This record gives sequence, structure tokens and C-alpha cells, in this order.
Amino acid sequence: MPAIRGNFAPELDPAVRTIYFDRYKELPEVMSQVMVVEDMDRNTEDESATSAFSLLQQTSELGPLDYEDPTKMYKTTYTPLKYTKGFKVSVELLEDDQHSTIKAMPGSLAKATRRTTEFWGASIFNNGFNTSNTSYGDGKPLFSTSHTRADGGTAQSNADATGLALTEQNLETLKIQGEKLLDDKGQIISFDLSRLVVPVDLRKNAKIITGSPMRAGTANNEVNTYADMETVVWRWLTSTTAWFLEDPQEYLCKFKWRVRPEFKNDFNFDADAALYKTRIRFGFGWSDYRGVAGSKGDGQAYSS
Repeated sequence: MPAIRGNFAPELDPAVRTIYFDRYKELPEVMSQVMVVEDMDRNTEDESATSAFSLLQQTSELGPLDYEDPTKMYKTTYTPLKYTKGFKVSVELLEDDQHSTIKAMPGSLAKATRRTTEFWGASIFNNGFNTSNTSYGDGKPLFSTSHTRADGGTAQSNADATGLALTEQNLETLKIQGEKLLDDKGQIISFDLSRLVVPVDLRKNAKIITGSPMRAGTANNEVNTYADMETVVWRWLTSTTAWFLEDPQEYLCKFKWRVRPEFKNDFNFDADAALYKTRIRFGFGWSDYRGVAGSKGDGQAYSS
């Protein structure tokens, strides 16, 4: 509907007491809490790694030195895409706006921008079990039961294969599984999956598990080992059952800004129209599946 006076009669009527525009409270930003946010300065950006070395070999006196070649790990390519939104209004509507509704619209573009980044950031987790979502070099989704190692070693899993629901015991099961992942030389590495990320549907359950210094559901005065676990509730997660664990220091789920939000306005001289727009460019993905683990939480078998 064109933004002209004939279509916005209430905005022009001082007798109208109140006109609501974008009145709903905005959700707090969560994406930056659960993803590594960085800037990029080129049209594509690759991230890769090289493995460390395996255990030293026992060597006899004056025996030959054991040389080992490093293993090149998988690569992730980040490609920023452009996202825009704009609106235009007649200058007459802007001039006659009695309730400042039109004047408030540019601020709503900022809200739309934040919602866009939350939506696409959360898509990494929402599509984390989707076999067509494979930005990492091993061709697997973020949460896979068969991530391949670059050295050809035994595949490993950062996803529960039975869809464990979020319970205290299942939290421990997935936490141990994720913390036992090896590097691409099969060497032991250190993780602490101490952040729990859940949809709003699991907020109560997560709070029961992590929100008390004493263990929930028991009168045995047992210490709750998850009391210090950070819990993040993300409204943009679409599954009502899936839940995730992260190592806050080691996870590599990335959101990369190429162009941070730009807000501009202009004037169309011929048409007497005020123009407003916002523009952003960003890419997202993950550079390593280690440091995160997930369960679909639906009780169904999962293999990928």
C-alpha cells in the first residue's frame, strides 16, 4: 500500500487519540552471545587449520629421529550476502503526520536489521542437523554422528544419535561425548561444554537443571554440578525439543560482518518522496564442529 495521505487518514487526524506502530518490545540480542562475531574485509574469507603433532616416539640411543608431517585440516569459506530493506513516503504525508508515526518508521528499520541477524545466526543451529547444510569441509552438517577426520582416522560424533531429551542425566551424557572429541591427529584435546543453549520451550527445564546450587528433585542434599553452567534461551531457535552445548572459549560458530548496518535517507525531487533504506552484508558458518554438541531432543534416531 503506497504511503500517501489517502491510505493513512488516521495518522493525519488529530482527533485520533493513539496510533500504535511497532509497539512490541524487542527481544534482546542473543546471536553475539553464542557466536563469534568478527569483521571481514574481502568478498570471501577462508578459514582452515593445521593439526598438531601426535605423541613422541620412543627412540633408542643414537636412533633415528622420528619425523611427522602435519595434517592440513578442513577449510570453511565465508561469503557475505547483501540484505536490504527500505520504504518511501510522500512528502505531504510526512509533513501532515499528526502522531509522528511516519517519523518513527526509520527506527523500525533498525529493529528489522537486528531481527535479520538473529534469524540467520540462529539458522546455524536450526539447520544444524540438516544434511544439506554443510559449510564445513568434511561435508557434514554442524551436528553429525560421523564427522570425518582430515587424517582419515576414526569418524567421531558431536550429535546424540538417539535424540536425547533435556534431562540432567542426558546433559551429562552429551557433555562427556562432546568433551571427548579428538583433534585431526587423534590426539586428546580439552573442552569444557559449560554453556547450555535452548529454545524458549525448554527454558523451564533448563532452569530446573542449572538454577540451584543443590541438585533438583532430590532430598539428599547433593551438590548440583551444573549450577555454574551458563544457560542461554534463544527465541529464534525453531525446534521445541533440540538443545545445544558450547565451550564458551573454544567454539567456532562464526558470524562475519562485511558491512555493518548502514542507514540512509534521500529525496526524490520529481515525485516529492522521502526515501529510507538500510543495508548490511554478512556471512556465517562454522570453522570447526568441535566445541559444540547438540541433540534433536525428539527421542528419534539420528544419523548423519
